[in-house]
Amino acid sequence: MEDSGVRVRLAEGRILDSRVHDVTAEVAHVGSGQVPQLAIKGQVSSSLPDALRLLQEAPIGTGETFAGWKGQGELDGALDLQIPLGKGTPRVVVDFASSDAALQITEPALAFERLSGRFRYDTARGLSADEIQARLFGRAVNGKAVATGSVGKPASRIEARGSVALKPLLEWLDVKQPVPASGELPYQLRLELAAESSQLQIDSSLQGLRIDLPAPFGKAVGVRRDSTLRMSLQGAERRYSVRHDELAALVFVAPPDAWAQGRGELRLGGGAANLPGRPGLYVKGRLPELDWNAWRAVLDQHGKGDPQQTTGSLLRQVQVDIDRFEGFGTHIDRLGIDLQRSSAAWSLGLRSSLVGGTVRLPDADDGIIVANLTHLRLPAAEPGEAASAPSDPLADVDPQSLPAMDLAIERVSLGDDLLGAWALKLRPVGTGVEFRDLALQLKGLRISGNGGWGTGQSWYKGRLEGGNLADVLLAWGFAPSVTSESFRLDADGRWPGSPAWFAMARYSGSMQPRLRKGQFVEVDGSAQALRVFGVLNFNSIGRRLRLDFSDLFGKGLSYDRLDGSLQADAGVFTTREPITVSGPSSNLELDGTLDMARDAIDAKLLVTLPISNNLPLAALIVGAPAIGGALFVADKLLGDRVARFASVQYDVKGPWQSPKISFDKPFEKPN
Repeated sequence: MEDSGVRVRLAEGRILDSRVHDVTAEVAHVGSGQVPQLAIKGQVSSSLPDALRLLQEAPIGTGETFAGWKGQGELDGALDLQIPLGKGTPRVVVDFASSDAALQITEPALAFERLSGRFRYDTARGLSADEIQARLFGRAVNGKAVATGSVGKPASRIEARGSVALKPLLEWLDVKQPVPASGELPYQLRLELAAESSQLQIDSSLQGLRIDLPAPFGKAVGVRRDSTLRMSLQGAERRYSVRHDELAALVFVAPPDAWAQGRGELRLGGGAANLPGRPGLYVKGRLPELDWNAWRAVLDQHGKGDPQQTTGSLLRQVQVDIDRFEGFGTHIDRLGIDLQRSSAAWSLGLRSSLVGGTVRLPDADDGIIVANLTHLRLPAAEPGEAASAPSDPLADVDPQSLPAMDLAIERVSLGDDLLGAWALKLRPVGTGVEFRDLALQLKGLRISGNGGWGTGQSWYKGRLEGGNLADVLLAWGFAPSVTSESFRLDADGRWPGSPAWFAMARYSGSMQPRLRKGQFVEVDGSAQALRVFGVLNFNSIGRRLRLDFSDLFGKGLSYDRLDGSLQADAGVFTTREPITVSGPSSNLELDGTLDMARDAIDAKLLVTLPISNNLPLAALIVGAPAIGGALFVADKLLGDRVARFASVQYDVKGPWQSPKISFDKPFEKPN
C-alpha cells in the first residue's frame, strides 16, 4: 500500500474455467468525488466457451451482440480490466490468440472452422484482428476484424473473402427445391456487429456460377454480374435488400421467422426498390424481353411448387412493362401487365396495341379462366404466305395444355382489318379441347356452333351466315362476284392440324350452302384485280359457255335461290344434291366432283334457258355455235318441237378457275 494507491501481485487465479496468472491488481488513489478503479492485468489461458460466456453474461454491454454464439477451442492471451469501484461501466481489453477454434454465430447462422488469428476485444471499441483465417462452407476464407465503436457503443466489422459451391450455399439457405443454376461463386462478406444496428452484407461477382434462366437473367459461367445482399440482424423487423446488377432490386422487411407478415418491393430493370407501407410483396419495373415458352420449360423442369406456400400468400401485385413478349405463337411489343390479388383468384390486366383487357385466373385447379378483352390484334399474313402452303401456325401448341376458359373480345382485328366481336368457351376434354357456344364475327361473316381440337385434327359443326355476300367477299380480298339478301353455310366436318390451319383442300365432311335473292355479277374496273371465289364463280361459267346473256340479265345472272349439298373427303367434294341456281329467267344445276386439293372439277352442268320466249335461235347460233348448230339441226328434223328443248347439258372439266366446258347434249325438259 502506497500513497499512490494499492497494488496486488497474484500468482494465479481462475475466472470461470479459465486460468489467470502473472496478475497485477492496482487501485490508484483518486481525488475527492472521483470513483476509484480496480485495474487488473495478467495472462490468461482460456477457452472460447469461457470467453463467449463472459461476453454474454458479464455486465459490460455485450450480451445482446453475442447472444447465442457458441464455440470450441483454446485461447491464450492477456487480460486488462478496468473495474470502477462504484458507479460506472467496466472496461475490458483482451488480447488473445487462437489456432484451431470453431465458432458458431446465430445471426446470421454461420459456422467457422479452424479459426485462427490474433484478436483484441475492447469493450469501448469492439473486436479487431489484422488477419483471420478459417474455413466456411467447407472452404478456406481469409479476412480481418475492425473495431468501429466508441465508448459505450462497442462495434465490430468482420470482413472475409472466399468462395462457396452452390450446393452447400443452398443448404445454408434451407432451399430444398432444385434451382436452375450450377457451379460456385466468389464472395466478400461484411458482418457489422453493432447491437441494434448489426447487419450482414455479401457481395459477389457471380463469376463461376452458371444461371440457366431465359434472357435477361441467364448467364454463362465466366460472365460477371455484380450482386449484393444486405440484411439486418437485430430489431423487431428484419430488413433485407438485394441488388442483382442492373436487372433487379429487392427491399423487404418482416418480423423474424414471419415472412408472411412482411412487406416489400421487387423492382425489375433499372431503379431502386421502394419499401411499401402496405403488407405483401409488390413487383414493378420493366423487362427487355420475356419468352413464355422458355420460362414454362424452366418451371416444368425445376418444379412449380405450391404458390400458396411460397409467394401466393405474400404477393399482392405485379406491374411490369415488357419490351418484347414471345409466346402462344406470336410476339407482342411493349406489353404492360398488371396482376392483382382478388378473392380466390388473380386479376391480370393486359395493355398493348395487340391485346388489352382483363383475365381472371382462379386459384382452384378446376376453376374457369374468364377473359374479357377490349381488343385483340392478330398478325396479318405475309404477302404470298397463303400460296406457299405454310405449316400449321399452332403446331407447337398442345391442345391438352389449354385451360378451361370463357373468352369474350369486343374487337378482333387481323392486322389493320377489323373482324368483329368474338365469344367462345374452351373446355378441356380427354383428347384435347372443345370450343363451345361459338359466336365469331369475321368481316360480316357470322360463325356459330361448336368445335374441337385434339389427336392431330380439328372439327367444326355449325353455321356460317350473313347478309350481302358481296360485302363479305370484298372484305376478304375477293371480287364481289355474288350479291345476296342473305346467305348461310351449314358445315359438319374436320381437317388435320389446328383450327388455324383450316383449308378447303384438307376438309372432310358435309356442307350445305344456301343463298337468297342476288346476282352473279360481272366484275370490272378495279375489282378485276381481286381473286374470284371459285366455288361461286357461276358467272365465269357463263362466260366460258360464250353465251350472250345480256338480254336476260345485263351484266349479271340474277337468282332467287341457290341450294346444294356437298360431301367432302380430304378436299374432294361430291354433290350429294346438285348445286342449283334458280332465277326468274333461267336455272343452272351443277352435279359432280370438285377437287379443291388439286384445283379440278369433273361435273355435269344443266342449263335451262327460255329459248322460245327470250333467246332466238339465231342468237344462240351467233353467240354459241356449238349449241346453236345442234339446235338448228334439231329444228330441221323436228320442226316446231324445238321450242320444247329448254335445257342443255355440258361437261365441265379441268381447273376450277378456268374449266373446259363442252357441249354434251340438249334434251327435252321433263314434264
